[in-house]
Amino acid sequence: MTRIRSHSLPASRTALVLGAAALLAALVVPLTAAADPADASSGPCGPAGVFTSAPPTCTYATAGTDVFTVPAGVSLLTVDLYGAEGGSAAGFVTPNPPNEGAPGGLGGLTRANLAVTAGQTIQLTRGGVGSSGTSRRGEYARPGGFGHGTGGGGAHGGGGSGGGASDLRTGDFGPAGRILVAGGGGGAGNGGPLLRGGHGGGPAGENGGEGGGPEGSGAGGTGGTQTQHGTGTRTNPIGAGGGNASDIDQHTGQPNPGSGGTGGNGGRGGNGGGGGGGGWRGGGGGSGGGNPGNLYGAGGGGGSGYAAGAELGVSEASLQSGVQHGDGKAVVSFRYGTSTTLTTDTTTPLFGHAVALTATVTGSENQAAAPGGSVTFSEGTTPLATVALDGGQARFTTSALRPGTHRISATYAPDADHTGSSTGEPAEITVGFSRPCITTDHGGPLTVAAGESLCIASGGSQSGPLTVRPGGALSVSDGRVTGPFSADGALAVSLCGSTLTGPVGVRNTSGSVVIGSAGDAGAAPVCSGNAFTGPVTLAANTGGVELSGAQVFGPLRCEANEPAPRVTGTTVVGPRSGQCR
Repeated sequence: MTRIRSHSLPASRTALVLGAAALLAALVVPLTAAADPADASSGPCGPAGVFTSAPPTCTYATAGTDVFTVPAGVSLLTVDLYGAEGGSAAGFVTPNPPNEGAPGGLGGLTRANLAVTAGQTIQLTRGGVGSSGTSRRGEYARPGGFGHGTGGGGAHGGGGSGGGASDLRTGDFGPAGRILVAGGGGGAGNGGPLLRGGHGGGPAGENGGEGGGPEGSGAGGTGGTQTQHGTGTRTNPIGAGGGNASDIDQHTGQPNPGSGGTGGNGGRGGNGGGGGGGGWRGGGGGSGGGNPGNLYGAGGGGGSGYAAGAELGVSEASLQSGVQHGDGKAVVSFRYGTSTTLTTDTTTPLFGHAVALTATVTGSENQAAAPGGSVTFSEGTTPLATVALDGGQARFTTSALRPGTHRISATYAPDADHTGSSTGEPAEITVGFSRPCITTDHGGPLTVAAGESLCIASGGSQSGPLTVRPGGALSVSDGRVTGPFSADGALAVSLCGSTLTGPVGVRNTSGSVVIGSAGDAGAAPVCSGNAFTGPVTLAANTGGVELSGAQVFGPLRCEANEPAPRVTGTTVVGPRSGQCR
């Protein structure tokens, strides 16, 4: 806690003291005036802010006023605003008996999100800690802590002064632009340990402490609320009453909304009251005690906190009381905006052949900067893959897309410095074939050569051996196959809603094998189950095997598939062996 030394002065120097006070008042006036909105030097933080990253943050840890400039691509700030602590008091004034002193009230915390636009400036004022009173007889009053509003002055007789409020302003930085306020703590009254200053902040500041002294000792100043300034009272004919808080700095006489009331002076060299804390509405000053009788003073009330409503861009606001020691503080954090785009190496891949998708994420703060994080590629609501960004790009290559049209999107999950984003319109990919599908009866052997992608579609049938060579791909949808079917080393095999009579063997497929699918909602197109008459063998496939909704009249054998097949809703009339048991 900062302590200001006080010295008693002989009466002959009173004029000098008054002149010095007037000079101090003149010096304080510019601090309470609005800062120049154009003063936005030293990057977004201004000259007093300390910049850190992850997330980008400006921290202002000392009393004063600075301007923050919203960087490009930033639309939301998170602000933690702390009011200043009130000054403490010693507990007695010599030559009265020694007594334990009391602390000043702690400053409050106002936390909120604030919607902003790039290039906008906001003013941040951090309140100053109140001066602490001592036991020195004849000690003069001290001004309250700097702030918007200022703390109330500590009284003659060792009362602590109130802590200054901290605030955030927009627009022309005038009183009407006061969007967020964190209340300052009240100063302690002199006379004993119960006379602590009221805590600042929250919807209402805390009342100043009182009691423990002889009858007629001071009464604590009341805390400011959302609608009313705190008040002070007078309780004895010796000491002065505490001052009411107002929108006028009671030390300088200049306008300063939410300034705390001045503590009441202790009469005849006795104990003084504490000043009220500044706030949205300032706290009232504690009244003074005095001699004879060693009447105690009382603590000043805390100033209230405040947050404007959604119409001024404020959201998720919270007001907390009694948090901050020392000077007020402001912490402003934000994230840079991003944009995400998606490209493909082809929009018309052949079935079974790979298609490469590339998502590029660009940060708004620097087009050359590469955000971290990851990207999830999805078809509808079904995630396909999540890939970490490398140099601002995520690449996903797949040969598992079934025949038909697919709409693929990319969603960026951000790092600590950025906001998330997604592609506006999905990329449309149509998976097709080397030549038109068979839609009529076909008799005799049918062979799918390496590099070819063939299909049998609705109304089509194959009578005779059907063979897929290594590097080929086959899709049968709502078709019929009569005769042996063998695929060894294929790129991909898809059987949907079809009838197959004869032995079926699918081995060593490098891509996906889909024999009916219970795919997630949002995945398209749908692949319904199949009917098999004859033995079915699925062996050594490495791209994933799905067998769903099938009826198998004959033995079903699955072995050495990696990963193991996904088998659901399948009825087998015959023995099941290996991975399909």
